[in-house]
Amino acid sequence: MKKRVTVFVLIFLCLLLIALLINKNKADNESESKYYLSFVSSVQTLDRSLDLIQEDQEPDKIAEGMFDVYTSFVFSSFRLDLFKSNAPRSIDLDILANDFLLLRTRYEPLVRNQITNKDDFNFEDHAKFKSQIHLFVNELPEKYENSKEFVEKLNKASEHIKPLIS
Repeated sequence: MKKRVTVFVLIFLCLLLIALLINKNKADNESESKYYLSFVSSVQTLDRSLDLIQEDQEPDKIAEGMFDVYTSFVFSSFRLDLFKSNAPRSIDLDILANDFLLLRTRYEPLVRNQITNKDDFNFEDHAKFKSQIHLFVNELPEKYENSKEFVEKLNKASEHIKPLIS
């Protein structure tokens, strides 16, 4: 009788431990998913901000819009860093995070030039940023998954950033 109770208790404890581990993994995955969705949302905002800048606008409006784009780059970088610090180690986000920092440093002189030389808007550079960021947003995976397929989709999307930083 004592042996049966001991076996029952051990089985119960093992099942309880497995349930707790599954629940913890599910909670971790939900948290990582929220960070990823926050990053995606910030990049979508960046894409919309780029769309708002038109060549026929007043120079001050263009400068204002470009400054909004720059702050969106900063915010997207920050959101990517949060996702990176909370993602599993199997997802290497170092290159993408570095690319976003480089994007910021490539866009900043365009903003500075628009502020100081109001009549010298480089629409060609703006159109390139607009196009490549739009492609990046469209290629991003819709939702977070801790899988090889997710990493492949994310890496494929990040290839659209490369022409802007090279």
